[in-house]
Amino acid sequence: MYDFITIERQYGSGGQSIAKRLAEDLGYRLYDHGVVVETCKRMDVSYSYISGLEEQAPPKTLFRAPGSNLTLEEQIYRTEVEIIREAAQQPGAIFVGRCASEILKDRKVLRVFFAADDAYRLDRAVRVEKITPDQAEEEMRRNDRRRERFFNTYAEGKWGSPEYFDLILNTSRLGADACVKLLKALVKDE
Repeated sequence: MYDFITIERQYGSGGQSIAKRLAEDLGYRLYDHGVVVETCKRMDVSYSYISGLEEQAPPKTLFRAPGSNLTLEEQIYRTEVEIIREAAQQPGAIFVGRCASEILKDRKVLRVFFAADDAYRLDRAVRVEKITPDQAEEEMRRNDRRRERFFNTYAEGKWGSPEYFDLILNTSRLGADACVKLLKALVKDE
């Protein structure tokens, strides 16, 4: 059995809801937005402030603020690394985003990437997020760019690359139920 499952996903692919269902079915702990909440506590910063900077690649600058060696984005990432490593002291957890696949690469981890067709992602964003199609299209582009830059900055592999991930699932073709069933079978049979 895999001790950990890490999930990276395209915006609107449903990866987060699949992770939640999978965690419930397997009895695994789920680490997603809770990592952000804990980061806020440890850094003594508001959630609204951190959530806008979290999972962001640091700006490419040559200079740092006086007295600081790290950008705020780097401080956030380092705090998240600490939280993920602490959570991984016990097996049986699913981590969504935040380069957990890279952070836990020395562990027995199943690295999963969820993708979906653009039409599916747009439709799902409109239904789930309750936003307009134009807003959904902009969110899809913005979030995918942000996630890709973040992942490619901190991981040795490329975001969505079959050379890096153990499994890439197209949720628009398979559906959420099949993805959960497939991952449960894979984890239990391993």
